[in-house]
Amino acid sequence: MTLAEVLPFRREAAPTPQACALGSPSRAALDELHALLSLDPIAGAAPATVLFVASDEGRARLVRHLSPTDGVKVWEASACALIGYDFAFAAQLLQCSEPALSCETAVRLAARSAALQGVSLALAAREVGFEAEPVALYDTAGLRAEFFAGTDATVTFLCRLMPSPGDHDV
Repeated sequence: MTLAEVLPFRREAAPTPQACALGSPSRAALDELHALLSLDPIAGAAPATVLFVASDEGRARLVRHLSPTDGVKVWEASACALIGYDFAFAAQLLQCSEPALSCETAVRLAARSAALQGVSLALAAREVGFEAEPVALYDTAGLRAEFFAGTDATVTFLCRLMPSPGDHDV
């Protein structure tokens, strides 16, 4: 798998009209969020892979890897963004850095950069009418196997997305 195949943002298929009526965000709202995230100052050298989970089927797959409390919160959210990073990005850092980085340092740098992009996602989410809340208690290996199987990506953290109070257009 090439870096270009892993780095593009990932999202599930567009929610059905019925799912949108039940509180899932519209595809337009997620597309707008994606467009804003691409304006991130580090987007040109960005390791983050973002997967939006908005369907009931996706949430069911997701919550089994979360703590019971976070599982309930994610189930009740409009969507959840899984922010991950690609190990291939860390490998490219090793090739491009001077002085040379250790493998461990390159992986830590990729994870930190993806986390910073996740913060940018949370800020951009507020711009398009979402409240964003990080989710911290999860099974990393389980999420990687469930959502990033067959790639070199792993999860850094999750961000729960809910409509802002009074904003019902997302």
